[in-house]
Amino acid sequence: MDSEEVMVEMKETGKSSDSQPGQAVPLSVVSGLRIILIGEREAGKSAVGNAILGSEVFDAVGVRTREAVKRQREVAERQVTVVDTPGWEWFPSRGSSLGVRREIVRGVSLCQPGPHAVLLVVPLSFSFTKRERQAAEEHVELLGERAWGHTVVLFTVKGGRLKDATLEEEVEESEELQGLVERCGGRYHALYGRSRKGHDAVAELLEKLDNMVAKNRGELLSSEEDLRRAKEALRELEMEEEKEEVQEEGGKATEESTRQQRGRRRYTDEKLDTGVESSSADPTTAPPHLTWSDLRAIRDQRCKTQ
Repeated sequence: MDSEEVMVEMKETGKSSDSQPGQAVPLSVVSGLRIILIGEREAGKSAVGNAILGSEVFDAVGVRTREAVKRQREVAERQVTVVDTPGWEWFPSRGSSLGVRREIVRGVSLCQPGPHAVLLVVPLSFSFTKRERQAAEEHVELLGERAWGHTVVLFTVKGGRLKDATLEEEVEESEELQGLVERCGGRYHALYGRSRKGHDAVAELLEKLDNMVAKNRGELLSSEEDLRRAKEALRELEMEEEKEEVQEEGGKATEESTRQQRGRRRYTDEKLDTGVESSSADPTTAPPHLTWSDLRAIRDQRCKTQ
């Protein structure tokens, strides 16, 4: 999705907020707006960041973001900071999800003294499943208990996706989308692949974010205490994964040891069947180590008796 052609259209449901579009927002609250982008892989986070800052400052479409990146520019006569983060996989493998979470936490630290807003980017190019909702909720909650009060769901919509339905209908018809939006206090917006003439997408988006910040009385998302807790949670996840790896390795070692023991028992049984005493019966009378000649003799003897 080309960031130069995007159009952002904001919608908000639920109870009316204390701040309405067009209402004055204290300049001291939003003079330096800091935003962090999170979402699954290929959701369009980098394109959103480029659209907000009005320049191709993040990776181009199709290039995978592998670590948290901060970019800032002056937008509408004020400093706006955007942090782009790696996206999580639909079906994460061991270690991949942990790496993404680690970069999200690091992304928060790039927004010191803390981000004002989280844009949870969700593509509407396919059905939104329960699994995807759970993944989104887990990554938002990684930022702390207060994260939902600072989060806006931003839908990325490819051209023609909503030909037969409005955005509101799309959300209402999906239990998972509706549940996710409700967690954010009913805040959701949409980004389309085609621009509308005379429509200032970025100005409208920033105004909506300003109103959310004003409603939060300028409170930042993550304090040092929140970051400490997030890092502790990551360490716990790392320890759990290491423990699982050790258990798996231990299980493989046990299985290999069992196979070796079975092989030794079969060899001992064969020797007993041919009349050769086990060396464990009496070490003082144990026969010498078997040579290849001894083994051939045992084989020949067994062939004669069969």
